[in-house]
Amino acid sequence: MMFREKKSVQVVRLALAAFAGIATMSVHAQQATDAPAPKLQRVEITGSSIKRIEAEGISPITVMTRESIARSGATSVLDLMRNLTSAGGNGGELATSSSFRNGATSVSLRGLPTLILLNGYRLPASGSDEYSGQTSVDLNAIPLAAIERIDVLKDGASAIYGTDAVGGVINFILRKDYQGLTLDASTGSTTYGDGQNNKVSVSGGFGDRDAQKFNVTYSASYEKTKAIHGVDRDWANSTDFTGHKGGLYQGGVYGAKGSDPGTMSLGGSQRMPDPECDAAHRKPYPNAPEWVAAPNRNACLYSAAESVDLVRPSTRYGGAVTANWDLTPDVSLFANLFYNHFDTRIQGSPAWIQNADRSGVLRVAADNRFNTYGVPVTIRRLFPAAEGGTGTNVDTTWLVGGATGRVANWDWTVSLGHSQEKGETRVYGSFLHDKLHSYLAQGKFNPFGGNHNSEQVINELTADQYTKTKSSTDFAKVTASSEFGQLPGGKIGVAVGAEYKREKLTYDPSQAWRDGEIGIYSTLRGIDGSESLGAVFGELALPLLKNLEAQAAIRYDRYQMAGGTTNPKLGLRWTVLPTLMFRTSYSTGFRAPTLSQRFNEGRGGFVATKDPKRCIVGDAYFDTACSGSALSLLSGTKDLKPEKSKQFNLGVVAEPIKNLTLGLTYWNIKWNDRVENLDNETVLAGEDGQYKNAVTRYAVTAEDQEKYNALSAAQRATLGPLVGRLKQLQVGLINRSKVVTDGLDVEAAYTMRKADMGRFKVSGEATYTLSYNRVLLPDDPAINCPNNTACEAGEYGYPKLQAKLGLNWDRGAWAATTSANFTSHYHVERTPSATINLYYDTYASGLMIPSATLVDASLSYSGFKNLVLRGGVNNVFDRTPAFDPSSNIGYDNAYGNPRGRYMYVSASYSFK
Repeated sequence: MMFREKKSVQVVRLALAAFAGIATMSVHAQQATDAPAPKLQRVEITGSSIKRIEAEGISPITVMTRESIARSGATSVLDLMRNLTSAGGNGGELATSSSFRNGATSVSLRGLPTLILLNGYRLPASGSDEYSGQTSVDLNAIPLAAIERIDVLKDGASAIYGTDAVGGVINFILRKDYQGLTLDASTGSTTYGDGQNNKVSVSGGFGDRDAQKFNVTYSASYEKTKAIHGVDRDWANSTDFTGHKGGLYQGGVYGAKGSDPGTMSLGGSQRMPDPECDAAHRKPYPNAPEWVAAPNRNACLYSAAESVDLVRPSTRYGGAVTANWDLTPDVSLFANLFYNHFDTRIQGSPAWIQNADRSGVLRVAADNRFNTYGVPVTIRRLFPAAEGGTGTNVDTTWLVGGATGRVANWDWTVSLGHSQEKGETRVYGSFLHDKLHSYLAQGKFNPFGGNHNSEQVINELTADQYTKTKSSTDFAKVTASSEFGQLPGGKIGVAVGAEYKREKLTYDPSQAWRDGEIGIYSTLRGIDGSESLGAVFGELALPLLKNLEAQAAIRYDRYQMAGGTTNPKLGLRWTVLPTLMFRTSYSTGFRAPTLSQRFNEGRGGFVATKDPKRCIVGDAYFDTACSGSALSLLSGTKDLKPEKSKQFNLGVVAEPIKNLTLGLTYWNIKWNDRVENLDNETVLAGEDGQYKNAVTRYAVTAEDQEKYNALSAAQRATLGPLVGRLKQLQVGLINRSKVVTDGLDVEAAYTMRKADMGRFKVSGEATYTLSYNRVLLPDDPAINCPNNTACEAGEYGYPKLQAKLGLNWDRGAWAATTSANFTSHYHVERTPSATINLYYDTYASGLMIPSATLVDASLSYSGFKNLVLRGGVNNVFDRTPAFDPSSNIGYDNAYGNPRGRYMYVSASYSFK
């Protein structure tokens, strides 16, 4: 009995429960078969360039089939990815309107760079990037209707594919060689009556490759999702979370919408609601994140949920075509065309109004026309625009064509490809800073109350704030594989290839944004860059013995700017018994710097900063420099090196009894030379040295000089010569940090057949992260949290355990699936910026986000001719997300599920 995969058998798993809680084992195996082996065809599998029979390989691969995708009830690719125990999380789907990656979603295996492929080829990286310039493929570009299966390779693969394959590879395989026509439709909604998802798709194909020598397979789909508003979930719509362990008062005093009145203080006295604040929002604000606890402070208080969508509305449509034409028995032409449109509107608050010098909140002079109080008034309020938030639309096009064939015992493929993503993100509710303050001084803009300004005035002050992005990749690739020679275990497999690639990125913000004219938003400049790559690679499959196979691969990549990098991979597979196999591999990997990280002309953000040249703790004037903020302008760095990694895994796959498969894999990854921005502390420490030109200050004022002269001689000596307030810090990107992580993957399955009851299959998988340690600088100690603030044992932002336990049942025309998805507890990061709590004594012992278990179930019936009906429920028990004390909406949007119970029905009809 060999570890050879049946066509109908996918990767199997089992999560096991221990006495004290959930303890899991991870396995990866595919059932053996005692039946006579069918005619075997050589195919290219994910993780190797050598065409071979489908079999359990040296690297662990999880396969999601079209049937398992349908049973899951997933409405998007990200829905599938969030239940992968090796990935998990929401991939940015639930990010707020302040995110740099508006609309874009992503996935990362083990929290590391992950390569996303479509039919084995790269998709364009999203033009929407993170603040640090990191980019990834936007999963919104991939509709489920076009997918035949998904291969998840949980091993480093830079020796095969090049950049980004540090945590692993996810390969989406399109349908091909299909004949007929299938119509699919589904609709679903939460039991709260929101979050509706409606989807229709058509897929079909024509042409018989055996008889007609060609086939064209196609699909098209349309999908619309409605929003879930924060105010419609009681657990989120609150200003008082003190009933939860570690909970705070998390309200906002600026309003939720532009028409909301805010909170005032008169001449520096106690804060109070604007007189037009409605009674429901007039609340005391004790123990608040914004100021020291004091029960007599009052505000016009709003919950953060009043201005956010927990699930954003979206529209998606697109199509895919795969064509094959067999010119001769040994030569075929192929083409793949793929298009997808995605747009979304993320609700958010309009911008809050800064003071004229941008030093803080708005101050209105005593003699202002609209100030009836006779003293200066400080106002916390939003710009009175009709709406806030962002809107994004993205179009993705992908085209690959070429020829494949066989000559002189060599299988060869020549391919050319072009992919492109074009997007636009528009920000609503922002204003022109200087123009607003000019109107305020002239008595043309009224900052008091709700909104007492004409539509014309608001339109004149509203900023045109948007950015347009375009990313593209062009490539040419040649691969060939064959067999030669003879080893004790059989013939040697060989693959060789070469690749050329050119990437381009443009990032074009509106002029007002480029010039820093927009209130609360600092400068955002453009990106315009490109880089070419040439690569050669080779791979050997070495059957050293009948039961011992080795894999050796190596790839050399030469980037136009990053230079050359060579990455090898060595692996072994040892079949000790027909029912017991060991495998191991070691490889190196890399991620090339992105075009954003190289060519970014500058983007700004206000960062908490201690100014060592103006900080005197306890001094009424200079103490503000000890905990203030400064504008950090991040710009690209041309001479960045590739990030590097080393991966090792060791696994065992076993079938101790018939129909039971078990497996365990230990993985260890070191990710070095990570690209990160310089921090303000480092730049300020070098202000008189290497970073002299990176620090810009305001001129020394008369008040500065007066307060400086009043200091003691010792205090003046501590500060040194008087300098002005910080205006701007120029911070670049450098190769500096590293991550070291290891853990266990466990998967298992047991299948039982009963003649009168049908087939039962219990399956599960789990990923247990033993450590995820970060190091900011090469000589720093490895720690389990992002900084040195009271770091306890445990993971910050990364649950140690993610597990999935499932049961499938099939009997005749009926099929049912149920699964439980478990996420373990994890720590809250204890820094003021993360907890939104400047006084975080309550976090002294370390708080945790509790564990969560969500149960899904579905039932299908195929007893009608050519028709399959399915219904299901996700989050059967309507569990609310685990409470996050650092969140102003009560949950961590990186892992929590805010939907609640979701019910759906679907139908699939095939014309045959």
